[in-house]
Amino acid sequence: MLHIAQLEEIQNLLLQVPELIHGLERRDPNFSSAVKQWLARAEHELVSNRLAVASEIAGLRGTLICAERGLIPEGITFTGHPTLRTIKAASTAQLLRKASERISSAIQVRAAQIVEGENLIQQIVSRARRKGLIPSELSASGNHVELLKGIWSALVSDPDVGAAAIHLAGLVGEYDALILLDRMALVPDSRRG
Repeated sequence: MLHIAQLEEIQNLLLQVPELIHGLERRDPNFSSAVKQWLARAEHELVSNRLAVASEIAGLRGTLICAERGLIPEGITFTGHPTLRTIKAASTAQLLRKASERISSAIQVRAAQIVEGENLIQQIVSRARRKGLIPSELSASGNHVELLKGIWSALVSDPDVGAAAIHLAGLVGEYDALILLDRMALVPDSRRG
């Protein structure tokens, strides 16, 4: 199961795709190599998180290498005689689209769980603040992790919010529940949205 930090790293990779496409639009001669580097980074990130989609990304990177050498990938057709540059640009754009779709699909369920967890923690924290389970003034001194664990323990033990806190831990895992709690409960009121 992906943790929030890992999921966000993968999502950050996907957020780089628009900039890569701007390179295609500008007819950047380094477009293909930039996409190949992006595919390699994505593959590395997916392997390090033990996601099987890494093999598909590696295959797409291999197809891009072949396209750079003039082989027209399956599914791409041209009218007339295409130049090597045209083959590379069209192949690269198609492979980038496929890669981003496959990565998005691979993390979609986990991303939805995290979003549901964020919505749930907002409700939990709102209720817990009204009940006084989360101090309004949080001390900057002391162990932050211990403070979080103490608040979490109070939430789980409370008859009103305990069931929701346990549901949150079941949904995203206790580690990520603490991260969501940290993001929602331990920010000053002026930064909360």
